[in-house]
Amino acid sequence: MHTTTATLLSPTVTPMFDTLTAAMSEAAFVQVGDIVFTADYLHAPDEFTRPDDVLVEGTREDQELLLIQRDFEGAKLTGDGEICLRDGTLIRFLRPAAVH
Repeated sequence: MHTTTATLLSPTVTPMFDTLTAAMSEAAFVQVGDIVFTADYLHAPDEFTRPDDVLVEGTREDQELLLIQRDFEGAKLTGDGEICLRDGTLIRFLRPAAVH
């Protein structure tokens, strides 16, 4: 089993928190690059979220995805709704109707 890790913005960056909360709303899947994971657990960050708190857990066949608060530090929102992590990884939260 393969585990992928990633992390989120500090509580002082409210616009990204708002973006993540909106993006996670009703999402059933998480796309990381070209790989789509089933979203098993999503936790929208708030002012009580700590750097090591888990925000996203997902699975895909024999792979697991784990994203923590720290993974999103320095992340930016792209024009087409993707979140670009500091390392260049693109994340997208997908609702069932968006998966083809």
